[in-house]
Amino acid sequence: MIQPKKFPSKDNGARSVDRRTFLKMMAAGASASVLAACATAGAPAEQAAAPAAADTPTPVPMPEPVTSGAGMMRPEGSPKHGGILRTAFGVTMAHFDAHQGGGTHVLCHMYNNLVRNNLVDGLRTIIPDLAESWEVDDGGLSYTFHLRAGVKFHDGEPLTSADVVATFNRILDPPAGIVSPLKANFTFVDSVEALDDMSVRFNLNSPRPFFLNLLTPTNALIYSKKSLEEHNFDLRGVIAPGTGAFRFVEHLPAEKWVMERNPDYWDAELPYVDGLEMLHVPAWSDRGTAVLTDQADMSWNVAKETWDEGQNRADIVRVNKLANFGAYWVFINNREAPFDDARVRRAIHLAVSKQNLAAAFGTQELINITRWVPQGDPYATAPDVLATLPGYRAEKEEDIAAAQQLMADAGYGDGLTGIELLAAAGPQGELLAPAFQDMLKRTLNIETEIRIVERALLGSEQQTGSYQLMVHTRGHGVSDISPRGNLWWRSGGSQNFGGYSDADFDALLDEIDVELDIDTRQGQIAEAEDMLDANPPEYLVGYTFHLPMWNNRVKGLALDERAFAEWGRMETVWIDEEA
Repeated sequence: MIQPKKFPSKDNGARSVDRRTFLKMMAAGASASVLAACATAGAPAEQAAAPAAADTPTPVPMPEPVTSGAGMMRPEGSPKHGGILRTAFGVTMAHFDAHQGGGTHVLCHMYNNLVRNNLVDGLRTIIPDLAESWEVDDGGLSYTFHLRAGVKFHDGEPLTSADVVATFNRILDPPAGIVSPLKANFTFVDSVEALDDMSVRFNLNSPRPFFLNLLTPTNALIYSKKSLEEHNFDLRGVIAPGTGAFRFVEHLPAEKWVMERNPDYWDAELPYVDGLEMLHVPAWSDRGTAVLTDQADMSWNVAKETWDEGQNRADIVRVNKLANFGAYWVFINNREAPFDDARVRRAIHLAVSKQNLAAAFGTQELINITRWVPQGDPYATAPDVLATLPGYRAEKEEDIAAAQQLMADAGYGDGLTGIELLAAAGPQGELLAPAFQDMLKRTLNIETEIRIVERALLGSEQQTGSYQLMVHTRGHGVSDISPRGNLWWRSGGSQNFGGYSDADFDALLDEIDVELDIDTRQGQIAEAEDMLDANPPEYLVGYTFHLPMWNNRVKGLALDERAFAEWGRMETVWIDEEA
């Protein structure tokens, strides 16, 4: 672990810190990656109060990660083997490469990460996965991971450090023709090197207290070097073998995925179920109905109206409300007129009511009125302050007047016509997009035409820049603005698909990335949010709450104790036929 002495800076200017300072950073930074479940979390379904969009999550301190003697997750009770778990949510995807945007809510079951969030304590700790232990040295500049012995990919190939190096080298320095949305997550990583067949070291150029958190999301999975090389480092068209608890059996597009128990999984006790049948159910109301009528065993997120019914049916199902790192956005293509003008983007930010959008979508999903840093992060703008800010306050008269003046200054005082608003089929296209469309027309005389596509195709259109406005979701496993800003809003960021660029914001983000003083960082982040309000890259609708529902037979996932929403792996799930 981190040594108690202070290490000198390296010749390349890298910053190192002593143990006390680094742990202080962990408390203020890494803990921000875990949000508390709201007031209803952990309460029996029959006692849980109906959630309100104004509820505000609070931070949960992140314990120092467990580095040895852990990783063998065992749920409470007496788990039984057998059965098929049936899930109900959208399972379509444009391709199968998790690092290039493939649907990891499905693919992740076939793979492992180096480290992961612990399923059996509600995702509150980081535990070993393929790395059974690790050390942090040089004041947070060096992370050495020791891999588990005997792990095999589904094709029989053994896991070695070469697989980890190949995986992360593709993320850090993608070959020509390969998109790497995760690249900006790891800009502070200088290199990844194999120390021997079973040890890997990440060399950082400056410490990041949330580095381990960046390794836990479902898309930070490990591919085999063999698979990457065999397919010229592009896995979009293949389902590459993983090391995970489940193996691929069948994929019927727009219908279901089927996976079976991996009999050679490195944790011989897991998984408990014989397989997964993941049904494609894109409509949230249908997901809840499927669970209520026993056509499915669980869903990660159902419509609010069916969730309410689930609260009253504790005899058959349970429900929870979970804080979520994802948000609804209207993405704006900054590269093309009229949206290359910051005045037009700010006018939209001011004129469109977040409260009205939340109300329009309220039967489906709960939206929390938030700023660029989500509530629950220690650096977030306080709700009472947020309620007074232009663009966020409920009273819109002054905001609309200012927005109309901005449009006039930009040369669009009479409004705009022929603007395309892209949205997914289902509630986003049927409720959220029309509500946004209506407010643009009424407040700014911007006329839009809604184009509906399958949700799985939105990511591809976003990456190619073939849109003007797009209603879509996006999230990150860490709530801190540093990794989010580098991915989404830094000039050239690997998920900055709208082409946003602000040199002053980039410079401030450089300072935020390495600032160790909490009070100084607080002021910097407040300034960054002010910059984003003045020159918005996109329109933030708000961060959401997810509403899982599961049959009483479903055990082992601590769904009623989770700290936040994660559509992730399920190898500890078991089916209690006596429940």
